[in-house]
Amino acid sequence: MRSYWVLLCVFLLPACVLTAFADIGDNGLKCNTFGATCANPLQITAQFTGDITGNLYYSSADFHDWVRVIDTNPNNSWTSRWYLDNQGGNQQRPVVFGSALQGDILVVQLCDQELQNGFCSPFSNYLFGSDPAYSHDGLSHALANTDGGATLSIGNPTLTWAIWLEDLDAAHDSDFDYNDEVIGLHNVLISFASEGTNAPVPEPTSLVLLGSGLAAGVLRRIKKA
Repeated sequence: MRSYWVLLCVFLLPACVLTAFADIGDNGLKCNTFGATCANPLQITAQFTGDITGNLYYSSADFHDWVRVIDTNPNNSWTSRWYLDNQGGNQQRPVVFGSALQGDILVVQLCDQELQNGFCSPFSNYLFGSDPAYSHDGLSHALANTDGGATLSIGNPTLTWAIWLEDLDAAHDSDFDYNDEVIGLHNVLISFASEGTNAPVPEPTSLVLLGSGLAAGVLRRIKKA
């Protein structure tokens, strides 16, 4: 029962965005959980000038995966260290990937460390990104909910997005479930190829109402079971 409440908190209620997942194991959680519409490729941009931070939401993988963020702005380019080992547990503290300028285009890249000889080698076949150009197989290995992000807290204009990452390609029998490492990336906006503009962001009150409705549905399902 604890798992249902944690999932509802993370995905639906803005005030809970920074709360880490409990250890819920591989229960089939996907980006489209609770009816979300998820897509890629996607473009990540800095919402405001300032730190780009992140934390581990959820993982379901046999391999050790790490993530980093790359700022592609030629006038402010940086590549963060590798952070947030998906096998390290959801109790890890949020990290600061780097400082971006408003509108900088960012890339989230995942390293599947388990299948490499050296630590996250830049020449590895197991590096995959939210931008296809940063993936070994030329595909986006990230999904995001096209319905938008959520405010961190009431009165805080900074948005967070859950980004779902896949750590294998088709050549290595990937299941493409995009739940090998799920991070919350803060102070960012996401747009999709079919839009050309940032996906709409639900009003906080709408999110709370949506959460209340789904919570009631889950409770009915639990009682029925």
